[in-house]
Amino acid sequence: MFKNYFKIALRNLVKHKVYSLINIFGLSVGLASCILILLHVTDEYSYDNFHEKGDRIYRMALERKYPDHSINYAIVPHSFADVMHDDFPEIEAITRVGGNNANATTVFRYDDNGEMKIFEETGFLLADSNFFKVFDFPLIKGNIDEALLKPNSMVITASSAQKYFGDDDPLQKVISTDFGDFTITGVCEDVPQNSHLKFDFIGSWNTFPFAQNINYIAFSMAIYTVLHEGASPEELEAKFPQMVETYAASQIEQRLGVSFKDYTAAGNGYNYFLQPLRDIHLKSHLEAEFEPNGNITYVYIFISIAVFILVIACINFMNLATSRSSERAKEVGVRKVMGSERRQLISQFLIESILISTISLILALVIIQLALPSFNNLANKELSFNLFANATIVPALLIFTLVVGLLAGSYPAFVLSGFNPVTVMKGKLISSAKGAWLRNGLVVFQFFISIVLIAGSLLIYSQMEFIRNKSLGYNKDHVLVIQRPGALAESGDAFDKEVMNLPNIKKVGRASTMPGAASAFFFGIQFQPEGSSEVLTTKGMVMDDHFAETINFEMIDGRSFSEDFEDSLSIILNESAVKALGVKDPIGAKLVNTNNFGGQQQVITYTIIGIVKDFNFQSLRDEISPLVIMHPGENTPVNFGFIAVKVGPQDIEQTLAAIEDKWNQIAPEEPFKYTFFDEDLAANYRSEQNSGKIFGIFTVLAIVIACIGLFGLAAYTAQQRTKEIGVRKALGASVFNVVLLLSKEFTKLILIALVIAIPLAWYGADKWLQSFAYRVDINITIFIIAGLSAIIISWLTVSYHAFKAAMVNPIKSLKYE
Repeated sequence: MFKNYFKIALRNLVKHKVYSLINIFGLSVGLASCILILLHVTDEYSYDNFHEKGDRIYRMALERKYPDHSINYAIVPHSFADVMHDDFPEIEAITRVGGNNANATTVFRYDDNGEMKIFEETGFLLADSNFFKVFDFPLIKGNIDEALLKPNSMVITASSAQKYFGDDDPLQKVISTDFGDFTITGVCEDVPQNSHLKFDFIGSWNTFPFAQNINYIAFSMAIYTVLHEGASPEELEAKFPQMVETYAASQIEQRLGVSFKDYTAAGNGYNYFLQPLRDIHLKSHLEAEFEPNGNITYVYIFISIAVFILVIACINFMNLATSRSSERAKEVGVRKVMGSERRQLISQFLIESILISTISLILALVIIQLALPSFNNLANKELSFNLFANATIVPALLIFTLVVGLLAGSYPAFVLSGFNPVTVMKGKLISSAKGAWLRNGLVVFQFFISIVLIAGSLLIYSQMEFIRNKSLGYNKDHVLVIQRPGALAESGDAFDKEVMNLPNIKKVGRASTMPGAASAFFFGIQFQPEGSSEVLTTKGMVMDDHFAETINFEMIDGRSFSEDFEDSLSIILNESAVKALGVKDPIGAKLVNTNNFGGQQQVITYTIIGIVKDFNFQSLRDEISPLVIMHPGENTPVNFGFIAVKVGPQDIEQTLAAIEDKWNQIAPEEPFKYTFFDEDLAANYRSEQNSGKIFGIFTVLAIVIACIGLFGLAAYTAQQRTKEIGVRKALGASVFNVVLLLSKEFTKLILIALVIAIPLAWYGADKWLQSFAYRVDINITIFIIAGLSAIIISWLTVSYHAFKAAMVNPIKSLKYE
């Protein structure tokens, strides 16, 4: 029996090639899109799942409360790790991790038998000696208990060992870095891509003297805790406020000269909390993350798109099968007269459906293999699809195919098998109102989804354009950013002057960080207005006498730093800092800072010399907060991290070559590394841009699939109204009138879909935009464009059948059936 069903199904597919190809194409594209999205989503959810203790590992994070705002940090004072293990019985183990973020570079040197190999590396971290006991990064060589135990010891990954030492044994080899010499004491397997902690080199934290300092205030390291089985993270979090009072309060009082009670009463505070390790990648977007994380919102969006695309593809199958109902009706009638039972007919149609879904799956697998490289490039991933990588993949795909086939074929099977043989054999097939409502409802649902996706794509594009074109308060164009100026040592000033003398160079300035870039770091600093007990906590950066002119900061009062003045104790505030101070005449006002930058406590008085117009020194996701700009000197907490060079728009390549030549003359053994400022800023939003592109591609695919279904339904409608069209043409209706007649029915359905889609799309857009402090307004125009796009697409889809029906001779139409 099954063999017979299969033969008939195959014959029907071959006999009706066009409909079969349309069905298979729509379903295969839908399946391929769905599987690609599921690969992406599965990868996002897989982050940090490979750690055996992953369900008990938590990262300690901080909500730093200021009087007028709060900021969440992924790094905390390192000394808490020393006391938490002893004070809290819930903790089984605790380890600290710190070092470069994803964009910071460190120069590594290795003397290979007299030949100096020099590399720039980004994956350099520091950790406690128990790091490899907490996290599952298996050691290939070395002792897990001793690998990071001694100062200046380092573990490297297998690929780094091959890169530096080839087939030689790397153990006990010495690598020189910007932070000193390290001895290789271990080799671990390469870090999986689905880890939020990525590194190529990991050095011992106790290498640095700073590790021995007792610090309960300054944020320096990420702290990870392993809780005992059954321990409650909520109960541990509840003990953190007392921990702050016990250990941090005295340091705060000593540093600021105010009581901890008054300090917190003014609105300051340290709220520590725990983040589950496996939530970090998708749910954590704090200051000082090791790398830009994913976003759970996008995961939910992509899951929804996958479901929608698959449902649209299944709806197409139903509509296309329904559009052929009159052709299949006589077959059903004959089979029923010959004694076929309804369940046999249902089985026949379901097997046809499953056969189509199976062929579609095979084609979808081909599409996936062809599309995966481009998808990986777009999503910045290394996804792979191997049918035999896991024993569950093939059975899962077979079950998936069966479910899709049953879902897509269920409605046609039950409807077609239910035709009355007497009515059918008389040549009369009357479509029920219930069937019409269902078909129309399916079209509304398809275009409801399409309109939501079109509106979403337009909104993402608008927000990205807004970010690209928004005035940030400085000029990002034609600014070259040179990294690691410290490599020039004492010749740095000479390099700046040499570069300034080159043709096509406008300005050269230095700063501790570049505003708005993904790698931007602003230190925290606290001031008290002279004679006041109020504490102003701000972000801080350092710049020289020329940086403000280099990127065009706008001074609205006072002056910038200048070589004509002694500015080592001068500071510049942004408008937000002035507002937070509440000072009416800030120029000339004194601010007192108590610090221990030099290892001992100092009280330093600074003078405000200028006010800079508020600029977006962080990303557009964040509100502009108070900022203090300091002049370089022994009292500043950080050194210059970047040289900014304003170049002319012409002869960029020649200018770059000339600057690199000057660098090589002064520091021939140091790599010359640069970026362009506008590209650095764009990198801050690459995740949103990539997600927007993926969203747009799958939106187009969803619309294409929806149009396939509409194409089939238009054919069905034209067929059902053949006699009506003939009568109308005989009475003088034009081709345009007939086309309009068939098109307006679908236009009504799309307008209904538009009305339903607007509230949902508006809600989703508002939720997404809330992640940006600066964003576009949601405009009804977006939804009008989305609706018009859907209408135009539907007209183009329907017009073929409408025009074809209108061009038929009315005599033939009236003879129909």
